Formats: sequence, C-alpha cells, structure tokens
Amino acid sequence: MEVQHHIIDCLEKTPGILKNLLSQISEDLYKVRRVDNKWCIHEQVCHLVEAQKILKERFRKFETKENPLIESYNPPVNRVDNYYMNLDMKEELKKFPIIRSEMINLLRSYDSDYWELSGRHKCFHPYNTQILLTHSLNVDYAHLFSIEQLGLTKSECKEGIITIP
Repeated sequence: MEVQHHIIDCLEKTPGILKNLLSQISEDLYKVRRVDNKWCIHEQVCHLVEAQKILKERFRKFETKENPLIESYNPPVNRVDNYYMNLDMKEELKKFPIIRSEMINLLRSYDSDYWELSGRHKCFHPYNTQILLTHSLNVDYAHLFSIEQLGLTKSECKEGIITIP
C-alpha cells in the first residue's frame, strides 16, 4: 500500500480522536486562554474545522493548475480577534466528520499520477501533493496536541504548555 493511503486512513480517524480527547477535558477549560497570546481549546477546534475548506481547496488546485502556487494561510486582516470564540464549537464539531468525510472521498478518488504532481509554496521547498497530504495530517496532530496540552496540563505545570498558535 502506498504511503498516501496510510495517511488518508489517519486523516479519516481525526474526528473520532478529537471527540474522544475532548471527552477527557472539562468543558470549563474550553474557552480558557491558558497561555497568553495563544488560542484556547475552543479556538483550536473551530480553526481545525475551518481549515478543512482551505486544505480541500489546495488539493483541488493541483487538479486544475500545473505547478500551482500555494499561498500560506493568514487569517483575513479584517477578522475580529475573537472570531473563533464567536463560533459555536458544538456546531463546528458536528460539521467536522461530514467535512472530513468529503475530503477523504476526494483524496481516495485521486489516482497514482495525482500523487506525483509538483507545486510551489511561498514558505516550503519542495512542495507537492504528497507534502500537502502530510501537511494536512500534521495540522491535525498539531491541533490535537495543543488541545491535549491546554486541557490536560495541571495548573502547576502551566509554564510547560506547548501549543500553536
């Protein structure tokens, strides 16, 4: 089995892993900003769900353009600071398995030639469909790790919390 099939299988499991992780964390902590200038659990979750649209668009870009340029993601300048805090995390969590399933179906529809396509990225070199796939999984893992750190780290160990952004 090609490595991309293993990665796609892992991506498919993220919504369940996230649901299980959140069940281990007190809901009282979801909106607590435990680290200054970093997202709380609520924001991590809402961003992870929103990022699916961006990732899906990147995969589709490789379908329609030769050697596409992939832009780094930057939240819109006019977005309010508490944008994710204003979203309903429970609603976002309901959407996640559906959105992810759509992405999984898309990824499984690609033939082996698709996984050989190259592109360009402003911050990464080289860049191609396989790196985008790995990046998608790393986004999941980074946010899952951040949620774990924010939700399960004891208060006396707060200075050791590692999180993005």
